[in-house]
Amino acid sequence: MAKDDKMIIGAKQIIAEIKNGKVKKVFVAKNCPKALTEKLINVKVETFDGDQTQLGTKLGKPFPVAMVGFKDIYAELK
Repeated sequence: MAKDDKMIIGAKQIIAEIKNGKVKKVFVAKNCPKALTEKLINVKVETFDGDQTQLGTKLGKPFPVAMVGFKDIYAELK
């Protein structure tokens, strides 16, 4: 799990931060398990046009990423 001021990686951490009201927007990979996406309530969710490996690469991570959370509702993946 990775965490900084702008983005949070790791489903457990993202869900906890949503409950705390800190995460406002989540991008999920196309193949993110449904059991995880069902836990994303009261937050803006967008589907990334790629799988977990592609999302990890997009974020500069050497591992697959199922979802990434942002504290800013206007955040975009660049």
